[in-house]
Amino acid sequence: MLVIPAIDIHNGKCVRLFQGDFGKVTEYSDNPVQIARGWADQGAQMLHVVDLDGAKAGQPVNLDVVSRIAGETGLPVQLGGGLRTPEHAESAFAAGATRVILGTAACDDSGILRELIRLYGDRIMVSIDCDRGMVMTDGWLRSSRLTAGELARRMLDLGIRTVVYTDVSRDGTLRGVNVDAIADLLSTGVSVIAAGGVGSPDDLRRLKPLKRQGLLGVIIGRALYTGAIKLADALRVAGSRRIIPCLDTKDGRVVKGVGFKRLKDAGDPLELALAYEDEGADELVLLDISATEEGRGTCLDAVRRISSALSIPLTVGGGIGSLDDARRVLDAGACKVGINTAAVRNPELVEAAARAFGSHRIVVAIDAAASPDANPDAGRWVVCVSGGKQRTQLDLVEWARTVERLGAGEILLTSIDRDGATGGYDLCQIRAVSQAVSIPVIASGGAGALEHFRSAFVEGGADAALAASVFHFGVLRVGEVKEYLAKEGVDVRL
Repeated sequence: MLVIPAIDIHNGKCVRLFQGDFGKVTEYSDNPVQIARGWADQGAQMLHVVDLDGAKAGQPVNLDVVSRIAGETGLPVQLGGGLRTPEHAESAFAAGATRVILGTAACDDSGILRELIRLYGDRIMVSIDCDRGMVMTDGWLRSSRLTAGELARRMLDLGIRTVVYTDVSRDGTLRGVNVDAIADLLSTGVSVIAAGGVGSPDDLRRLKPLKRQGLLGVIIGRALYTGAIKLADALRVAGSRRIIPCLDTKDGRVVKGVGFKRLKDAGDPLELALAYEDEGADELVLLDISATEEGRGTCLDAVRRISSALSIPLTVGGGIGSLDDARRVLDAGACKVGINTAAVRNPELVEAAARAFGSHRIVVAIDAAASPDANPDAGRWVVCVSGGKQRTQLDLVEWARTVERLGAGEILLTSIDRDGATGGYDLCQIRAVSQAVSIPVIASGGAGALEHFRSAFVEGGADAALAASVFHFGVLRVGEVKEYLAKEGVDVRL
């Protein structure tokens, strides 16, 4: 279940309203961009931004702020407030919004909504804001005379699959979420992101059972700003383990081999990326595996094509050897950059990148193989660089501790000995690194069966599991893996 911090913008400031009343405004910062970056640094994976001025004006007002939030955090941004025409939606996407949320327009003009769905598909969501059971529009100032269930069914008929539900009477009150109303809405078959009234971690615990019915996430506003809930605590309570398909690319195609060798063509990167998002992937990793060896930068055209089509986070690696390289990849649309060989050769790059872009946007990729001078079962590994072709003298665990100290926000750990072999992750290796650092560890290399994913989480302690071959060649599907893990008691987002 996603935890999504809310950023409401009014007169250029970050504010919260009480029950949607513009006469009851609390200002929390005159710099919404700084607030957004703070949430990103604390681990947020998505932001919910509302242009309150736009909601009143009936057209976007604060897109310049939205553009800076999207650009400086790299996080997916869902944007609402004053978006009522295709031109409004187009301008929101141009400003960096990943998804746009319509309220009044959805109630007033189904023709506009049909056109938006035709143009943008699942990037269009609808806000269902209710007061005493009735849907409110025009910045929560007018009743539509529709119930939440009636509007949800209309939206499903039009092709909308996800709605944002807010109980206006509870919004900003911290008095708890309306679980019954959310459950009723989910019974229509629509997926829901819930908002309004979250005041403690217990509210998140009450919502979690609704995940199986289609609750995707929860938006938290005032509780985060007042300190009633710490974002780290909310993420821990709601937290899900992630499933991440990996697209290794060479010459514009996705490839996969065994132990970084004997590469086979696996398809078009954009087609695979869209398919994996549709199957329920939490994130994607795109690795330009020949960039470093060929002495060139990452293929930015591929990054632009893929990032512009996705609404889930994209991490890009391969050929990133400087701050300028990282900046170009982030500017091309990546949410995070992966640094591997360059980090080993110049560790200060990790520190400089974390300082320049935020730790949350820096993933250090570590390729490791069993130490040649140790017993295979001794639990000792060395770091490899240049696409796994060169062994170093760096001890894996010590290097993991070093990159955490330098500011990495995450570690992508690949076992070269297991990569592409589909015999299972190196659980000893994953466990050794997970126990040595406090930042998230993504397990990679060896997935071949459903139980391998469970073992990576339960026995290895990984925060996420990355796989390629089993997904590319149809052995398993992302949704199948997540359903299996849920049945096994592993907390995943369905």
